[in-house]
Amino acid sequence: MLIASGMAPSSQVRSPGSLAGPPGPGCGRTLKPMSDGPLLVYGPASPTYDFGPAHPLTPRRFGPGIDLLRSLGAIPGLAPVPAADSELRWVHSARYIDVVRRLSIDPFGPPEAGLGQGGDDPPFPGMHEAAAAVAGGSIAAVDAILAGAVEHAFHPGGGLHHALPARASGFCIYNDPALAIARARQAGRRVLYLDFDVHHGDGVQAIHATDPGVMTVSFHESGRHLFPGTGRVDELGEGGAAGTIVNVPFEPPAGDVAWLAAVRTLVPLLAAAFGPDLIVSQHGADSHAWDPLAHLRVTTTAMAAAARLTDDAAHRHAGGAWLATGGGGYDAYRVVPRSWSLVWLAGAHRDPPPMTPIEWRDRWAGEAARYGRSPLPERYLDAPNAGLEFDADQARADARSLETAALVRILTVPLLLRAAVDAGWWAPGDDSPATTADRAGSVSASGTPTVSGPLDGAHLERLTLAARVIAPADPRAGLRLLVSAARSGALVVGALDGSELVGVAVALPAAAPSRPGGPAAPARGFESTDLAPAGDVDLRPPHRLLAVGVAPAHRGRGVGRSLLATLTELLEGPIVAEAGAAERDAIEPLPYPTRMAVARSLLVGAGFTIGPLSGEIARADPAAIVGRRP
Repeated sequence: MLIASGMAPSSQVRSPGSLAGPPGPGCGRTLKPMSDGPLLVYGPASPTYDFGPAHPLTPRRFGPGIDLLRSLGAIPGLAPVPAADSELRWVHSARYIDVVRRLSIDPFGPPEAGLGQGGDDPPFPGMHEAAAAVAGGSIAAVDAILAGAVEHAFHPGGGLHHALPARASGFCIYNDPALAIARARQAGRRVLYLDFDVHHGDGVQAIHATDPGVMTVSFHESGRHLFPGTGRVDELGEGGAAGTIVNVPFEPPAGDVAWLAAVRTLVPLLAAAFGPDLIVSQHGADSHAWDPLAHLRVTTTAMAAAARLTDDAAHRHAGGAWLATGGGGYDAYRVVPRSWSLVWLAGAHRDPPPMTPIEWRDRWAGEAARYGRSPLPERYLDAPNAGLEFDADQARADARSLETAALVRILTVPLLLRAAVDAGWWAPGDDSPATTADRAGSVSASGTPTVSGPLDGAHLERLTLAARVIAPADPRAGLRLLVSAARSGALVVGALDGSELVGVAVALPAAAPSRPGGPAAPARGFESTDLAPAGDVDLRPPHRLLAVGVAPAHRGRGVGRSLLATLTELLEGPIVAEAGAAERDAIEPLPYPTRMAVARSLLVGAGFTIGPLSGEIARADPAAIVGRRP
């Protein structure tokens, strides 16, 4: 159920280097001629980010990695240069930048802010300049996207997602994805951040946790088993940003069965609900089955599919605007080069060749053997399970991880979208690409809406749907969903301002088929709730309230109450309703406590009993509510 409002950023897009104050050295750079594919961000500064020969994050990965990219026709088109301190301060404290500069000059000085010899982030000479160049590369790449010079950019040396505002962490000094997102937010862009690294994207999440214009989604090995120990399903965000943090932790040694299923299920739905203007992604290769520092069994085949899904989401929702970064990955010869190539190929809209070039294998075979990483793979895409045995431990881990992904879907995807997919009314891939204008919405009410229902599919087809009434974010997709739902047995009540739907209430009757001619299959929701109304219990299967939404210009005028009152009069028998962090106006969300107070008031006013929530959903989202009528 969706009833919300709040603050929206400006939609103005500035040209590179046009922020307040002088442009940094990473902004406004001239792009070199490129191949027919994503802008490749790489240059002389890239391998200088080097913690030493014994450190797992080795710059040796650039040799075979960039060489394999070149064999595909990828030509570096943007050489990173250091970001200015004024740019780094978008997400990092001035004190921290001073510490990095001091230890960059004196690497064996007193440790501070996560930097020290013997730790994960040992200082090295020139560390500030090297780390600032990584940041500058991602900032310049997003500037090129914002300026319309390119649709896609890929920065394989980027993706340093653990760095915090005042502390280095997990091999990361400055957080380049968070800086790129900050740059896009200054330009008024709403950003979906997708993190496929095996480690939780904690730094990006923490830096943008309070911004409802940024949704962070991380697919990672559970923090119970792996650094940084965060990324639980109950980390959903707070205040107006509640519902914009999404974490999918996997039990080791889960593999493609769970990982790819979760990515395929959640990414399209979350993108459709959020409606981004830009996607920033992190494609760490360390979730791979051969990675020496982690315990999942993901293959390059699954990684390629995730990159293609990201590209599709960018074209479907963000006009193609997509910045991809590299990230972790500690098999520098067998895995990282193929992972990078598969991300670039996804952005180039090309299928991977069946075989890696024999010339490439010959050039790097000796070095790979010296570091215990041979033979080099002959194919871009792995054999099933990367050639490892699919054992009982992996089967159990996959099963537990699939249960977790199902829980995350309940917690973070609006109920109407879950029901529509489960019932076969709608799928994210059914819709044509959306634009920012499609989601803008009207600024004022032109009249007093008339509540009417039920509305059938033929009637709905003759109407338009105002923006920000229901999920998905694109109202054209929302109208198609409503038409299909009405034709499949759902009950739709509308508030009409002329021929425009400015409010909607939708319910799934207990007897409604999941798809035309199919069996009843209500969307999974808060099933663990034990909610018994006072007095005699009606044991009939309940109808399910899927959504109540009103366009911003008509909120606060009693339209939602009228919609719900009309809907409940049309339904005989018990009705179940729920509201949690997923139910919000994606553009201007109210603070979460206010959202829940509005939902509670609306439901109580319509005769619902609000009862206790129990089980895994209550533990993850204790503020969520569920109601039953009568």
